[in-house]
Amino acid sequence: MRTPRLPGSSPYDDPALGLGIPEPEPTPRGGSWPRATGADGSDGDGYSEMIARLRGFLDHVAAAKLDPGTVAALSDDLGAWTERLADSAVPEREQVFGHRDDMPGRGQTMAPALRVHEADRFSVRGTVRFGRYFLGGNGAVHGGAVPLLFDEVLGRLSGSAGRSRARTAYLRTDYRSITPIGAELDVHGWFVSEEGRKRVLRAEIRHDGVLCAEAEGLFIVLKPGQP
Repeated sequence: MRTPRLPGSSPYDDPALGLGIPEPEPTPRGGSWPRATGADGSDGDGYSEMIARLRGFLDHVAAAKLDPGTVAALSDDLGAWTERLADSAVPEREQVFGHRDDMPGRGQTMAPALRVHEADRFSVRGTVRFGRYFLGGNGAVHGGAVPLLFDEVLGRLSGSAGRSRARTAYLRTDYRSITPIGAELDVHGWFVSEEGRKRVLRAEIRHDGVLCAEAEGLFIVLKPGQP
């Protein structure tokens, strides 16, 4: 069955859409945003490189139309690695994935990694690219991936500069225009207010100056002993 084509130029026509996304450089020392611990900006144990390759792998899986033989071979390889990794399982408090503040994206692949350009106690600016893995349709980022990025950015900003840990109470996202896959996007997050245990923050994503989406979140500081 043929894939339908839209009139005129369309992201449907680009097989490389959202592929080859470069991994952000570690955040330089200074400021209040979590940053790399190594003197050369590296993590020192190869974990960030592994995560970068995993991001690329997921993008290529999303983009690939595989023949049955390749599907079977890949399935076997993934099964073997799943069994191997099972022997390395640890309790949550020892988990590395998503817990490395010294790495771009905290060493996780569930959301694209933000490259931070400016940060202080109350705001952060950076850029991000959504890979093919986050495609919704017709070249646009999946609607669920946008608030996930907002929660990553605002959640980290909420807990930056030595602040106590907080949890998301609500996150409202408004979609203003298409968020394109593969394009460099400008991200800005900032504090609106901080009163007692309540922290209100906002963020926006822009492409070439055009507002793609904006969000407001309420974060509540945890009480002692609260999970």
